[in-house]
Amino acid sequence: MIQTLTVGMLQEHAYFFIDSKTGHGFLIDPGDEPERILSKIKQEDWVIEKILLTHGHFDHIGAVSAIREAIGSPVVIHEEGKAYLRDALWNLSGRYGMGYTLEADQYVSHGDVICLEANQEMNLKVIYAPGHTSDGTAYFSLAENIAFVGDIIFNGSIGRCDNPGGDMNQLLTTIKTQIFTLPDDTVLLPGHGPSTTVKKEKAANPFFNR
Repeated sequence: MIQTLTVGMLQEHAYFFIDSKTGHGFLIDPGDEPERILSKIKQEDWVIEKILLTHGHFDHIGAVSAIREAIGSPVVIHEEGKAYLRDALWNLSGRYGMGYTLEADQYVSHGDVICLEANQEMNLKVIYAPGHTSDGTAYFSLAENIAFVGDIIFNGSIGRCDNPGGDMNQLLTTIKTQIFTLPDDTVLLPGHGPSTTVKKEKAANPFFNR
């Protein structure tokens, strides 16, 4: 089961990926409005086993510290995410006078599989896809045919590459090799805007069909 809360000034999607059988699950990219997110968790009586981050930009990490403090869930990010979590200039919060910094509890690498303790069959594969940021990561569920892609790719667009750690050529390459190699009917759940599919973006994304 997937539920979404759209939060903050940049309308970022915080995703809940929940096992309907146990009520346990993952929270992906809680970017802002921790009170709303915590209220939803309490209302649904969910157990969030891990907080997963697709990358370390402020609009994806802004609620992390408050939520971790409230419910104790460990925070997971790609190992390249240290540079973003520890530096307000890299995570861009410094531009807005926020100054977010934090430490993750677990750092992952490409190919790692993150399993739900309450149901090992519910898991997400770590796909490293840098370019928007140097820590860009997607989390792919083969069983559910979905991928949480952060700001790697959007419906009809791709992530911007002009901030620290960004690289347009790298992003285009990793989308081709890491995202477009997923099954065509994989639903892509981005950090902003509507969902899409691998098949649709391969056929119609203007960055790949010029």
